[in-house]
Amino acid sequence: MRNFSRSISRQRNSSHSGTRHYARSSSTSVANSSYQQAAINIDSQNLSLPYLLRVNLEGTQLTGHVKVDGKVIKQLNLNNHQFNISPYLSSDKNTIEILAEYDPPSSVVEIELLGCDTRVVQQTSGSGVLNYTLIVTVT
Repeated sequence: MRNFSRSISRQRNSSHSGTRHYARSSSTSVANSSYQQAAINIDSQNLSLPYLLRVNLEGTQLTGHVKVDGKVIKQLNLNNHQFNISPYLSSDKNTIEILAEYDPPSSVVEIELLGCDTRVVQQTSGSGVLNYTLIVTVT
């Protein structure tokens, strides 16, 4: 049984001088851990643009839900999901939780957030349980 996760976050923000800044982080979870967490910052001016949350699985069935600040916003019951989370985000700190079970446990589950100059990717496998938290701070 394997258990791994990978998180890659890439943000590009423009400063007033027109120079673009990139931030990238990578982390690996401890073996047999079924919890992953990442954090990003989003400029409030970009909330009018879509931020797509994707849950991708191949040959896997998944059952669960997505919460934003404790409120269920999406039920997960198939193998691929994509939806815009921008309408659910507010100024300050937002907690996005994806809680689900998937079968077979050896399958790879990928969580991806795509938006204005932002891409966050998280992969997990091996436990059959998905417990992912993304902290989005809107400034």
